[in-house]
Amino acid sequence: MEQTAKLLWDTMSESSRSHGETNDCTVRALTVVTGLPYDVCHAQLAKQGRKPRKGIHWFIEGPKAAEALGCKMRKMKRDEYSAKTMITAARDRKLANGRFAVLVRGHVAGMIDGEVVDWSDGRRHRIQAVYEVTGQAVAPVSPNAGPLPKGSSDWQSFRKYRKQDNLELF
Repeated sequence: MEQTAKLLWDTMSESSRSHGETNDCTVRALTVVTGLPYDVCHAQLAKQGRKPRKGIHWFIEGPKAAEALGCKMRKMKRDEYSAKTMITAARDRKLANGRFAVLVRGHVAGMIDGEVVDWSDGRRHRIQAVYEVTGQAVAPVSPNAGPLPKGSSDWQSFRKYRKQDNLELF
């Protein structure tokens, strides 16, 4: 894995441990393809029926969860890509740009711009399906969020500020 993919994988692993999770490849793949935090994707898949420490079928719940988070997911036809295994997925030119969820038997991995962000990177797992993810994911806003901070037109524009910026927001 490249350094950015490794950093993303380590961050997801920390969040996964804090939730006491196992069998969370669907949550991790959704995190990679939407760009949202692990906790948001974990909560969305829980709404879709995922039980803690239990896997869930990607081809059923993955597109529903991605759509609920503001992304569109499309299953690619077999002739749209040439990769047959996870090794060749990283080299496939048709998968070089964009966000993809790569389905193998019993597992799903996330891919960003030709880089597999998963433990299955470089393995000979045979690809069963590839889902292309488009659209901009939007983190849900809590109904108890209260009034908007000064200078923000909506809660999404507020998300760009960080605590360490020390900005007078309220």
